[in-house]
Amino acid sequence: MIIGVGRIVLDFYNNDKVARKHRELEELCAALRKKFNVSALEVADFEDPERCVIGFAAVIPENWKTASAKSLVEKICETIDKTAFARVTVEDCDLLSHGEG
Repeated sequence: MIIGVGRIVLDFYNNDKVARKHRELEELCAALRKKFNVSALEVADFEDPERCVIGFAAVIPENWKTASAKSLVEKICETIDKTAFARVTVEDCDLLSHGEG
């Protein structure tokens, strides 16, 4: 199987409420789960109200071509960039292979 993974850092400039950050991140991750059927969650910097770090993972069948798998990961990143409540500052994505194939 192929696993598409990403770690996205968002700059939530001038936010001073951690609760607001958590609420916004949960809404963003829920939308990603619904649209792409991926796992998405806040993964770091939980108590910093201006820095948001989310991770996502998509399980992709082995019969997909590498270009198609990369395209899916890119679409997920583009969606985050277009719909996020804060500015994307770091985008680190990759494809991993696991098992036979």
